[in-house]
Amino acid sequence: MLLLNLPADQFQLFLFVLVRVGAILFTIPFLDARNVPMIIKASLAMAVAVMIMPRLDVAAPNVLGNPFALILGLVSEAAVGWTISLSIQLLFAGVQLAGQLAGFQMGFAIANVVDPASSLQVPILSQFLNLLALMIFFSVNAHFYFIKALIDAFDLIPPMSARLDGRLVSLIMAMAAKSFVIAVKVSAPVMVALLLTHVALGLTARTVPQMHIFIVAMPLQILLGLIFLSLSLPFISSFLEIAFKELGHNVTLMIRLFQ
Repeated sequence: MLLLNLPADQFQLFLFVLVRVGAILFTIPFLDARNVPMIIKASLAMAVAVMIMPRLDVAAPNVLGNPFALILGLVSEAAVGWTISLSIQLLFAGVQLAGQLAGFQMGFAIANVVDPASSLQVPILSQFLNLLALMIFFSVNAHFYFIKALIDAFDLIPPMSARLDGRLVSLIMAMAAKSFVIAVKVSAPVMVALLLTHVALGLTARTVPQMHIFIVAMPLQILLGLIFLSLSLPFISSFLEIAFKELGHNVTLMIRLFQ
């Protein structure tokens, strides 16, 4: 096999590349689903590592004779890969939270489906927005920015050269806070419309007490929620497109904090 013909230093470099790439591919939202076979994830990680290897012009210290240093290096590479994938995880988490907020206001909180990524029950509106965000992610070629950032990561952070910067924690916290901002902005049209609907229904209940307001409210808020959600889809798509394009900048900034 080709790998068996590699020199020891090249085999070690390939091992570090494989661990970093595998940590990313195993944890990004569209591949971390439990229904994706493990052999598919491992094969994809191996293929990406093989494609990246000729592009790299870096060298790693020879630690094959030192098991402790080798394990420490592999753990550091896995940590770098997981941190890079965390940026996109937080963005998709914000989109899913937006679906939960809007679904709760619409009365869809009890209508759940199985999330293939976590095998947990999630609101159906969260799954819809999550799939919409995934399609936008690929339609704007954001995965190309992600792959480019992955290659640049090896130029900026050669294997076994990662250094933890205190500003990295602050950046991750800022990205986590931004995920809540994304959730509020995506769900804002539906939430505002339903808030005004609840106010109108409350006034109606006070002025016309003979009306069974709860019988009217449930189908009305579902209907209005779906209407305003459909009207806001073009704006949600534009907003997510901008957020995905900013993702490459955030990943690059995160990588520089490992230097």
